[in-house]
Amino acid sequence: MSKGYRSNVGMMIINSEKKVLMCTRIHSEGQTYRLQMPQGGIDKGETPTQAVYREMREEIGLSHEDVRFMAMTRKWYKYDLPESVRRKKSIRGQRQKWFLFLMVSPDSKINFTAYDVQEFVGFEWVDLDKVKDSVITFKQPVYEQVVEEFRPFVERLKIG
Repeated sequence: MSKGYRSNVGMMIINSEKKVLMCTRIHSEGQTYRLQMPQGGIDKGETPTQAVYREMREEIGLSHEDVRFMAMTRKWYKYDLPESVRRKKSIRGQRQKWFLFLMVSPDSKINFTAYDVQEFVGFEWVDLDKVKDSVITFKQPVYEQVVEEFRPFVERLKIG
């Protein structure tokens, strides 16, 4: 942990139409900001790369065979959690390394019940320019920066 920020990985997964996988958080039906890209904590002794593939399996049931790695953010991004959602007062927010992947398997491989703790109940493929507006307000600045860092990779991608 870096001065009150929990180390975390995030994954932007795009499909062959260059749309972004946005997952519906459990217990978020009817909320204005119910979507997010998969993300999760880095365990002690784990590298960000190990963590992103573990989180991918746990949260959305995909493996390294279902995606193609494209890029990783140059820096760590941070966001503060609002006091109302902090579980521990010592955790101020998240410090995240983001990864960009191309989904090479069919959507039917996405499985939110692959592990005991289910975080998501559904998903949508969202246009790159609408990703930021699909998430809760406190995450929007990080999402905007991640989208802009990955945009050149997505735009250069030749599919088909």
